[in-house]
Amino acid sequence: MTPVSDRALGEWNDATAPELLDGAVHVWRIRLDRDATPNDWAVLSPEEDTRARRFFAERHRRRFVVAHGTLRRILASYTGVAASALQFSTGEFGKPSLVSTRTDTAPLEFNLSHSAELALVAVSRGRIVGVDVECWDREVEHIDLAERFFSPAERDALRLLASSPDQVVSGFFAAWSRKEAYLKASGHGITRGLHHFDVTLTPGEPARLLADRIDQGAESRWTMTALLADAAYSAALVAEAPVHEILLFNAA
Repeated sequence: MTPVSDRALGEWNDATAPELLDGAVHVWRIRLDRDATPNDWAVLSPEEDTRARRFFAERHRRRFVVAHGTLRRILASYTGVAASALQFSTGEFGKPSLVSTRTDTAPLEFNLSHSAELALVAVSRGRIVGVDVECWDREVEHIDLAERFFSPAERDALRLLASSPDQVVSGFFAAWSRKEAYLKASGHGITRGLHHFDVTLTPGEPARLLADRIDQGAESRWTMTALLADAAYSAALVAEAPVHEILLFNAA
């Protein structure tokens, strides 16, 4: 897997995003710890509005509306289509994509992930992307969960961190975010499970897809990058290689 950088990326820019060039990926960070505004609600589709109103807990409804309203405005800035007019389709395994009638440009690819009070949106042109963000939960049994969901190599790597609880937490969520981002990018979701491929997880080690035993050679076709989303969060981006540039932006 070809790296853009051997270090986690975390320099988030407040400026307006430049033109989205071929080989580039833009990642947007959305703060969900604010009230949903009328503008957030106004751009949602009828289906999204219905989904939002089904949430019993106000905080879950607020996070959904802010995340999806902001996602629509981000995608509108690249397409020139009004945020409320954007249409989406869903792939075989549930991954959403933009419906576009334009044939003169490469399709706009995107992926959304949210956890607790943070969301990330990855956007590229003609290059499949997957992004994931995970808020750390120190109360779960990380080693036990790894035994259920991680590959043998990942379990061994996590056990080596057992003497440091902080490193176990960091390593576990680094692996989880990288695995989720890879599954989202590849388009199969969890249908193939989590055991058949290996990612790095040791704190300080660059993010890598080490092997995929179902898809031989996948590590050379995808770029995996760790993102420093915020304190007590782990995040990762996976995109079709080659990726020449990854730029990070704060959503207004």
